[in-house]
Amino acid sequence: MSNDLVRRAFLSRQYEEGMALAEASDILRLLPAGGDPPERYVAEFLCTGLVRTLEGCIEEAHRFAVGIWFPGDYLRHAEPWQILTWLGPRRVFHPNISDAAPYICVGRLEPGTSLVDLLYQCFEIITYKKVTMREDDALNRGACAWSRAN
Repeated sequence: MSNDLVRRAFLSRQYEEGMALAEASDILRLLPAGGDPPERYVAEFLCTGLVRTLEGCIEEAHRFAVGIWFPGDYLRHAEPWQILTWLGPRRVFHPNISDAAPYICVGRLEPGTSLVDLLYQCFEIITYKKVTMREDDALNRGACAWSRAN
């Protein structure tokens, strides 16, 4: 951790607000890691989303995990593929989550977007409240086509 006081204050605020949200929630577990204050988290969501079975069936699942990292330049520059990492399940079925790589796309991400905002956006994606419906813009085109049809 550098001596950047603005970054340290930002990370401290994210920790406090993120942990308060997790403590008040029955669907979010938040595990801080990497630094004091932490710059990395694992968010576990206990909610309903979809997975594709090995046989190709679409089924409900109830446990999902996302990694969140606030790199050193996060207050100036933010790329969703760098900030968010899909951790599981690997067979998740959603247009905004890659079925080939550990990517989850929340759309355009402004530098300094709060941890709480990221958590809400990930939850909205997992639960299909936020969905990319254009196959040319989807990380999982099969899930996109299925979503439009269903």
